[in-house]
Amino acid sequence: MKKYLATLSATALIGLAPYALAASSTDLSVTGKITPNACTLSLSGGGVIDIGKYSAADLDLHVNTVISTNPLQLTMACDGPTPFALRSIDNKHNTESTTGWFGLGLSNAGEKLGFVYLGIKQTLADGQAAQAIKSEDEGVSWSKGTNLNKTVLVSAGNPADLETPIMVKDLTMDLEVSTFIAPSKTLTLTDETILDASATIEVVYR
Repeated sequence: MKKYLATLSATALIGLAPYALAASSTDLSVTGKITPNACTLSLSGGGVIDIGKYSAADLDLHVNTVISTNPLQLTMACDGPTPFALRSIDNKHNTESTTGWFGLGLSNAGEKLGFVYLGIKQTLADGQAAQAIKSEDEGVSWSKGTNLNKTVLVSAGNPADLETPIMVKDLTMDLEVSTFIAPSKTLTLTDETILDASATIEVVYR
């Protein structure tokens, strides 16, 4: 009986050993780069657009109504030529009435009021004409861009090559900010309602 138990024990240990060794350690690798350059972003007018008051009676019942279109200029100044991208963050996320754009907040009844669209009209890179380009896969691939939104990265490319971001020291983007209100049939507007869009644009160093 004792001999049988010893043999069984040894067989069990040999069978388990390869699995125990395989799970006994794992590795963590942290990689990255520190760029010597820093970039500063700014928006004309401090990034504030006041569209004033708009009558609920002038809203379309069935489709989005554009109640305001305003010019806005974004500038980026870097210490030196820098590979970059711009990421847009919606500070009113989940209040946009159309997916992908920037929310306008909620009505007093908790309804999505509409959205803000940031179109890119013109791009200058170090004083030369450039083309805004976008990436929908975190910078793996690029194509022509026409707007800033929270689903893409935006950079600048040579008009003859829209698949490759260029390094930029000084960037200027002329934007057009359009404010849309959702169809009035989806909103309760019996009281004065505040429109409250807020977005953050940040530099991603690449």
